[in-house]
Amino acid sequence: MTATLALVSIATSRAARDDAQDLVDGTIGAEEFVEQAAPYLLMSVVQGVATIATAVVTMIWMFRIARNHRTLHRGGTWAPGWAIGGWFLPPLLFIIPTLVFRELWKASDPDVPIGDDWRANRASPLIPLWFVLYSLLPLGLLVGQNAGGLSLGASEEDMARQVLDGQGTTVVNAAVSVAAAIVYILLVRGLTHRHRRLTGEARS
Repeated sequence: MTATLALVSIATSRAARDDAQDLVDGTIGAEEFVEQAAPYLLMSVVQGVATIATAVVTMIWMFRIARNHRTLHRGGTWAPGWAIGGWFLPPLLFIIPTLVFRELWKASDPDVPIGDDWRANRASPLIPLWFVLYSLLPLGLLVGQNAGGLSLGASEEDMARQVLDGQGTTVVNAAVSVAAAIVYILLVRGLTHRHRRLTGEARS
């Protein structure tokens, strides 16, 4: 979902860029620009809602896996509550969720008999890759950029210049979002399969 929205945002941003240039050049008026740029602004809102929804579902999913591990006596450093609370500490830098992912992956190893030590297992390389794509790169872009989206409080001309100035950032953000979504899907599928094998819900 988020990857698809990221790709759609590129298309809407290109259309908004053309309209922004027309406004700056005086080819169209302010009202027409605002009307034409509306899909670009709406897409930013939709992306934000989709990101929040994905995060909530992920928290619930991670919590349930961690709780199952406790039942199977595979509880580790991070209690199930950290699968939710860790996303907020520290804000925007998902260190704790990455560590929880790492522990969940190890504890879900179906090849280690229940009661044996699973902590020495290797975690998936997808986990640090997810951290880079989902946390470090977006945070770096956020810090290094001048807000690339539209601002409702700005004048039409200022909005147009924001669209023009933010084109490069929009494309980079979309590319990072697509890559992060692919890695996230692979990570979720891999961890879910391991955990289902561990609990006997799926055949090896």
